[in-house]
Amino acid sequence: MKIIQNTGDIFSALGISAKHDVRIRDFQIDSRKIKKNSVFLGLTGANEDGSIYGKEAIAKGAALAITKTTQPQRENKLKSNILFVAKPEESLVVLAKSALMKFPGPIIGITGSNGKTTTKNILHAGIKNSFATPNNFNNEIGLPLCALALDTKNTAAIFEMGAAKKGDIKFLSQLIKPKIGIITHIGHSHLQGLRSLDGVLKVKSELIHNIQKNGVAIVPEGRYIKYWKGLRKDLAYKTFGLDDSADFFATNIKIIKAGTIFNINSPYLTKKIKIQTSLLGNHNILNILAGFIASLELKEDIDFFIDSVKGFANASQRLQLQSWINQSILIDDSYNANPDSVKAAIDVLHQQAGRRILVLGDMKELGRYRKKLHQDIGEYAKAKDVNLLIGFGDLARYSVSSFGYPGVFFTSKAELMAFLRNEVTRHDFILIKGSRSMKMETLIN
Repeated sequence: MKIIQNTGDIFSALGISAKHDVRIRDFQIDSRKIKKNSVFLGLTGANEDGSIYGKEAIAKGAALAITKTTQPQRENKLKSNILFVAKPEESLVVLAKSALMKFPGPIIGITGSNGKTTTKNILHAGIKNSFATPNNFNNEIGLPLCALALDTKNTAAIFEMGAAKKGDIKFLSQLIKPKIGIITHIGHSHLQGLRSLDGVLKVKSELIHNIQKNGVAIVPEGRYIKYWKGLRKDLAYKTFGLDDSADFFATNIKIIKAGTIFNINSPYLTKKIKIQTSLLGNHNILNILAGFIASLELKEDIDFFIDSVKGFANASQRLQLQSWINQSILIDDSYNANPDSVKAAIDVLHQQAGRRILVLGDMKELGRYRKKLHQDIGEYAKAKDVNLLIGFGDLARYSVSSFGYPGVFFTSKAELMAFLRNEVTRHDFILIKGSRSMKMETLIN
């Protein structure tokens, strides 16, 4: 049963008196997706005002359309199933808060420079009947829409929170008020908006301030622990890492043909927990550790969590191995890239027994550090025994330059692809990585 079930619930949440009580199907912000008894929210986007589609949404069968008005006398008035408000975006947030306040289960909020989507998906798979934000619905529009999809049958709600500027995580975490907050990683992401690594730390740490009183903060072991613990004294802090200084840490890590095997160790456990997963890389071990701690804190079925991790398949374009051209082996990590995720992917490439080739597209949103961080990747690839670095884009040339011989750079995808067809041979391992806007997956397809 949906938490917000009918239009009466909507008017009640918004504090508006209206004789309107129709059972609703879902909430939509795209009028093309309207079905009978949907609720349409006419939001103002970067290029278009969604409110102009209110009448169209009603004609398509929407139970209600919430649209913007510039006329004070029409504000909070209902006419022909269209509710006129000052700002539909604010109505969306109010409705989301109402749904979250009524949700009976625990709420988990996840943020971080890398690993938040994978950690969210691991937890979603490992907690029976849980709800999790789909795809990347992790911003000020997507997350409230997800809150409106909550159902009373959901045992827990897991929300991913993204940030591009100061205040983003504050807004999202104040909205969901999680019982458990997870910071997966602090690294070089969105530097164009966050300016520096310190800026990343402070924005991601906005989550700590908005965890419920006496809640749990799950954070990576390392240099920022003292800072986080200084923000709140009432929280229980649980750390994860690859050495025994963490509360939960991994030992006996082995790379096998089917993925990775390791043990979870902790003074909070009576015995070691053996984990087998198809996921690759130490960064994914950390993601599993963070998810495991959250599951343990919620007193979930740990055997179910272990089984779910064993059968867990990562999202598309995230370190997926597959057969490729000329019987080579492709490591598809093309979904997105920042310096830390590229280094983590190079670590996976380094573990492969064969010729190692990195195809690198530009890493975006790095601001004033963009050249230096691309140069660092070239040096890192050389140190990790990458045999050939192929660059594509305006900035990847700096990676190729610092990598040196044998590195090659292309500005044309067609020429790059022709080069790969001639260069790649049987049993070569090719890692493809680049920011979302580079659309590196087109090389694969």
